[in-house]
Amino acid sequence: MPLLMGPRRTASPVPHAMNFANGNHKQYSGPRMSKRNSLLFSGRATLPVWVCAVLFFLSNLSLRADGGTNQLTTATNPSATATTAPATAAASTSNTNNAADLTDLSLDALTKLEVPEVYSASKFEQKATEAPSSTTVITSDEIKRYGWRTLADILGSVQGFYVSYDRNYDFLGARGVNLGDFNSRILLLVNGHRVNNDLNDGALIDSAFILDVDLIDRVEIIRGPGSVLYGNNALFGVINVITRQGKDVNGVEGSAAYGSYNAATVRVTIGKQFTNGVNFLISGSVYNDDGQENLFYSQFNTPAQNNGQAHNLDSDGSGSFFGTVNYKDFTVEGAWVRREKDNPTAQYLTTFNSQTNTLTTVDDRSYATLKYAHVFPDILDLSANVFYDRSDLQITYPEAPTFFDEHQTGEAGGGEVQLDKKIWDRYVLTVGAEFRDVFKQDRLVTEPSTDTVFTDVRARTQNYGLFAQGDFMVITNLHLDAGVRYDRYDRFDPELSPRVALIYSPFTQSTFKLIYGTAFRDPNFLEQSDPGFTGIQPEKITSYEAVYEQGIGQNLRTSLSGYYNKMDDLIDLISGSFTNYNANTVGMEAALEGKWEHDIRARLSYTLQHTENRQTDIGLADSPTHLVKLNLSVPFYRDKVFGGLEVQYTSSSHTYFTDLVGNTEMGPDSPGYTTVNFTLFSQNLLKNLDISASVYNLLGNTYFEPSSRLHQENAIQQDGRTFRVKLTYRF
Repeated sequence: MPLLMGPRRTASPVPHAMNFANGNHKQYSGPRMSKRNSLLFSGRATLPVWVCAVLFFLSNLSLRADGGTNQLTTATNPSATATTAPATAAASTSNTNNAADLTDLSLDALTKLEVPEVYSASKFEQKATEAPSSTTVITSDEIKRYGWRTLADILGSVQGFYVSYDRNYDFLGARGVNLGDFNSRILLLVNGHRVNNDLNDGALIDSAFILDVDLIDRVEIIRGPGSVLYGNNALFGVINVITRQGKDVNGVEGSAAYGSYNAATVRVTIGKQFTNGVNFLISGSVYNDDGQENLFYSQFNTPAQNNGQAHNLDSDGSGSFFGTVNYKDFTVEGAWVRREKDNPTAQYLTTFNSQTNTLTTVDDRSYATLKYAHVFPDILDLSANVFYDRSDLQITYPEAPTFFDEHQTGEAGGGEVQLDKKIWDRYVLTVGAEFRDVFKQDRLVTEPSTDTVFTDVRARTQNYGLFAQGDFMVITNLHLDAGVRYDRYDRFDPELSPRVALIYSPFTQSTFKLIYGTAFRDPNFLEQSDPGFTGIQPEKITSYEAVYEQGIGQNLRTSLSGYYNKMDDLIDLISGSFTNYNANTVGMEAALEGKWEHDIRARLSYTLQHTENRQTDIGLADSPTHLVKLNLSVPFYRDKVFGGLEVQYTSSSHTYFTDLVGNTEMGPDSPGYTTVNFTLFSQNLLKNLDISASVYNLLGNTYFEPSSRLHQENAIQQDGRTFRVKLTYRF
């Protein structure tokens, strides 16, 4: 029976050869720290040679840039103001590449690197330099130029984040923490609506993400605790995916893509803004990927287990729909996705290479929401919404000669109201309330052949939150941002989540931020659904961060942040039981972004992070010390054809695995690795047609990423060199 369902019978022994080392493995009682053996660092905290070369290139390029003394300009959004409410914050920030020609822009506009505006940091529009957080905004233009296929690709490109893939899900690490539990410590929003599910609080960012990435206008990444405005799950940050609007499409748009392993995607989008003000968009997508035909896992290298070869067990497929209609103050929005993925790794101690009943997960996620936003001139801004959410998860566990089925369902409804008041153009006050009723949470595990029920749990939870925040201009160049939120959940003590930030701009392009904040994550339905998993406590984080942001002329922006995170009662699955432990992270993130004449763009970042268990003084698994990332986009032919280069280095990480009786043990470190991706993108080379061709892992490197929970493998080999060709046409 599946490991999480209770005591497990002992399986037949198989060789336990690890991916990188052989030998004895001691029992694992928590993360440990050992000397890092990085392929590129050779044990020293030095940067790879290619990073130094890129820094030299960018420095010289900026010195040659025209001017050098012009000031940065603030990005403007015609469809949003500083008091934009959640319902209208989804408005597009001028989708610059939707049938737009860069020749329509002035040379000045083409060479200026603008300070983006963000909504999600404070729940009203403000410049990123004024936000009480370290922020990054990724635009639809960047998504096209670098050939990013999923939200995971997008998030993996920015400082402080990294992604590990276990051939079932993509797991997002943030500031040194990635516990392989469905990204429940990040709050994921679509147009301000929560899309973490009501089962394991999962925020799925791979092909199970609820949107086709072609529908994304921008992604706002808000680092640090976010419970002050959003409540549960916002431990390490808030990610708000803001969609395109009908007026950005203004007709019919279709796309088709084909790539390695017969991976194919088809999308049709219809959008329009009418003269009466009605603005609508509907879109549907279908994706299918056969996956690799054969995948080798040394842990199962016996004749009885096909000599470690998993055959035709890597397929992935999904279908999704998104629709929105806006008229005056009202917006109706809905989305749905269904994704089915075969898992070749024999996770959960299931039968390896089972061809009759495969290890398969099926995820369904949907929501519908009605939003209202109205500005009462010189009085206040009001926004409100009501919503319905549904989440379903089905897992088939093969255990020859039988199999087990697990079904989980969650349904929720609720609403939120928010008031914003601007006083004397110096203060912005925000108050709000949120209510969520998860009226259905079911988990059923059965053995269909005998109709035996192993788990049958039904629950209902309710929670509400009250929040208040103020942005106060102390003097012209000094702001104080302070807020607090009160959350009450059925089964746990109330949570109080404050945040205080001082934001100081001594010079026109210089900003300093000092930020203090807390956040929490209550145990989710999965963690509470087994009677044996009792006594676990909510997770809490206390964070201290300093941020320095600097504009250099009109072409460059830099940021430097240092932080200390104190985490209490992190929940982890160790040897079959959920357990709390405490941990600390100390880290630093540096980023450099540039834009030059002829639309040359570059972004370079370096992350240094160290996370360890406070009780044992040992490091966490899947927590690389060093992350280096480079994105470079240059025009090859006028403003029609661009080349996009992406280079990422990830240092070595500790790993763990599950032995045959369900114990968690440490494995050898997974070595550091470098990946290189390249995309050739053309827009309007032929009228209304965009074409892109991408090669991923261009150098064909063999590399491994740490596995997630309940794998016999300590690390999972990733794909070699792959490709994708994509066409988009606007009618």
